[in-house]
Amino acid sequence: MNITNEDLLNEVSQEQLVELSDLEGAAALNQAVIDDAVNDALSLIKSFIPMPANPTPLLKKIGVELTVYELRKKNELVSDNNKERFKEIEAYLSKMAKGSMPTTIAEQDSGSKRSKSFAFKTSKRKLEKRV
Repeated sequence: MNITNEDLLNEVSQEQLVELSDLEGAAALNQAVIDDAVNDALSLIKSFIPMPANPTPLLKKIGVELTVYELRKKNELVSDNNKERFKEIEAYLSKMAKGSMPTTIAEQDSGSKRSKSFAFKTSKRKLEKRV
């Protein structure tokens, strides 16, 4: 899985990305800091699951959100909401590790093809009023 600056810009604005990556106060985008945050995010994901070549959109979004979280952490800007979202992301990764959530698009597609058969059958009954 590859996380690009373009992916990050879908989550935060250009200005925010510059602010989060500019640890030295140069008022410029620091690609080395962003790459380090991406590597930290991917390492966390890899600690739960093997990294798929073709991740689901949810897993890609998790990678992007973790990267932004890592950038905020480097700047000591992690809020309580960020911490709660981090816990939610860990829960998603745990579910993916257990196999209850798909990690690749192929798994997602095969999981959505459910059988149309039903276990219960009903028959029409005529109800009569007792007197």
